[in-house]
Amino acid sequence: MIGLTVPQISLAGLLFLAAGYALVGSIRLIPGKAALAQDLFQALLSMTIVAGSLLALFLLGTGALVPALLLLAGRAGFEAAHVRLGPNMAAAGGAVGLALSLATMLWPVLALVFAGGWCLLLARFVMVPAPRDSKLWKWVELLLFPLIPAAILSWAALNPDLRPTILITYILIETFDSYALVAGKMFGKTKAFPVLSPRKTIEGLFGGAVCLVLTALVAALVLGLPMAASVAAACVIGAFAIGGDLAASRLKRAAGVKDYPVVLPKQGGILDILDSWIAAGAALGMALFLLGGG
Repeated sequence: MIGLTVPQISLAGLLFLAAGYALVGSIRLIPGKAALAQDLFQALLSMTIVAGSLLALFLLGTGALVPALLLLAGRAGFEAAHVRLGPNMAAAGGAVGLALSLATMLWPVLALVFAGGWCLLLARFVMVPAPRDSKLWKWVELLLFPLIPAAILSWAALNPDLRPTILITYILIETFDSYALVAGKMFGKTKAFPVLSPRKTIEGLFGGAVCLVLTALVAALVLGLPMAASVAAACVIGAFAIGGDLAASRLKRAAGVKDYPVVLPKQGGILDILDSWIAAGAALGMALFLLGGG
């Protein structure tokens, strides 16, 4: 769809990682910022492990992606159910997440069915007041995020026409998150979401958004892509990245839990690491498919 191959996108991802290390190194040179640079370096190191693993999976192809995506969906369901329904229901959440993703892999048309169901559930959840503490409503919350989006992401990542876009989505999300983290730590003062995500600041999000748009513009110029479409895609990715992050945070706040079960130190659980990609990848993949891009 975008005229780029997975190896080309993976190389771009590695260049972005190298730029990140260069940025952290430059921060270390600023007087009084050595501690901040060290903290950012630790976070970047953990992110490199995740990014490197994901790039390798995409390079290896379908045979590696299928089990990885099933594991992602199962783990996301496990973590979400663990905090929202309790540890005794975590395995059930994981099983549902795995089953939904497997279903879209075996019968791709179900991705459209799930997308339609997701829209109906979201409308029902937002527009119709109802008690939200029942087990049924908690399952609705899990279906809204992360179960259905993870299933749609699995379908999109295995669609040959959409796969490069899904990988680019991940790279742009990491770009947004990384620069938002740096801007937030250096300039952040005003909390953007005091209840759902107290550590996010308006200054940090603004810095991340500016860098995300600039990255999209530079990529469009270098690769000969339509600039308007590239910026629009970056804005959509940024919006859904924030939405996915807030959706994951909301589950924790609703359950009165601080953290998801940890997978990697400094990164947290799968829903701390890939929450934005699950939301943005699913949304962009389905949107492009419906618009005739996949």
